[in-house]
Amino acid sequence: MRRSQGRFQSRNRWRSSVLAGSVLVLLAAACGGTSTPTSSSNGSPILIGQVASLTGAYQTLGINDKLGAQQAVDEINKAGGVNGHPLKIVSVEDDQTKPDQAIIAFDNLISDGAVAIVGSSFSNASLAIIKGDLDRKAIPYVSTAASDQQIDPLHAYAFMTPPTAATVAERLLQYMQSAGLTHMAVIHDTQNAFADTGWNAMKAKASQYGISFDEEETFETTTTDFSPQLSHVKAHSGIQGLMCWGTGPGPVALTKQFAAAGIKIPLLMSHAEASTLYTKPAGDAANGVIVATSLGVAGPYLPDSHPAKKVIEDMANTFQANNNYYPPQFAFDGYVAVKLIADAIRRKGSTPAQIQAGLQSETLLTPEGTYKFSSTNHWGLGLDAVVITQVQNGNFVPTSFSQNLLAEGH
Repeated sequence: MRRSQGRFQSRNRWRSSVLAGSVLVLLAAACGGTSTPTSSSNGSPILIGQVASLTGAYQTLGINDKLGAQQAVDEINKAGGVNGHPLKIVSVEDDQTKPDQAIIAFDNLISDGAVAIVGSSFSNASLAIIKGDLDRKAIPYVSTAASDQQIDPLHAYAFMTPPTAATVAERLLQYMQSAGLTHMAVIHDTQNAFADTGWNAMKAKASQYGISFDEEETFETTTTDFSPQLSHVKAHSGIQGLMCWGTGPGPVALTKQFAAAGIKIPLLMSHAEASTLYTKPAGDAANGVIVATSLGVAGPYLPDSHPAKKVIEDMANTFQANNNYYPPQFAFDGYVAVKLIADAIRRKGSTPAQIQAGLQSETLLTPEGTYKFSSTNHWGLGLDAVVITQVQNGNFVPTSFSQNLLAEGH
């Protein structure tokens, strides 16, 4: 569909602003250069963009990505901007929960003058953007999706905010080992890159922790009836727990049907369900479910001595005041992505190449932990950023396993 004439004119105005900034950067270099970070132009906004799933199966994830990112922009601008320049999200482009649409959305933002882009929480969409010649386009892309394939193999301009699926998988295996859950069943979404990555990482490391997966079941993203898979799990003697790798409405339906089937073993979920977007629709059926979360989601239960406690409270209190609910994982991800970009600009400058250099030399405390990016690490978080929780009346309460680790600073 052709965009409106007004949008076309607006895009040209932004493009002119960015072009003017580029001229200033070149003039500075011609005069001998300086190590002082440069901005797009005196007092003009620094334009960033966002790709989010505002419609489609993952729209609730995308909406919270958007809310978190805008909150970060508002906070930064209220404090004076970055190097005296306000940040502006030039547009939030809807990927419609479709990989091909994500590429269109990304290219639209480049045309709008964005010098860095906050990415989608839909792994398939983010992977499409990264594989769609991101390195040639050379625009820093900070994804809020969790598939490890975004950063493995490494792409110069691709970064991510959630803990990697492999990191979460290992923390969950440690929990299983500590809880004596050595004979497990798994159910995973075969159409979701994140679920595929998480399950493969867990399977690869399971034997290191004395865990065996004796039953494997699959589903598709659109599956609503899990009775065949649950019947197989229930009939398999010796199974001590069921691990689910999936995102969106599927795990909610599974949780309800798991409870209705009266299966008396633990149900475990990845950090994709670390949200009221999971607990609210699942209702009472979610009580007792084991869920891996980021530090931010478990924030109210962290010890006061934890380094991230204060920044979590600050972000969460504002988000809750604005939206009347505690921020889910996806809101934290959008918020953190903007903070990472802003810190990179503050230290290195506001051209795409400078932002890329700033991101991969970044150490920053955030509500999801301390990110330590480098030229060989574009994910930044380790095992200490993952909390294993149990759902209690809609709240993500750290298990005794994680309480002990948090008390020890791990």
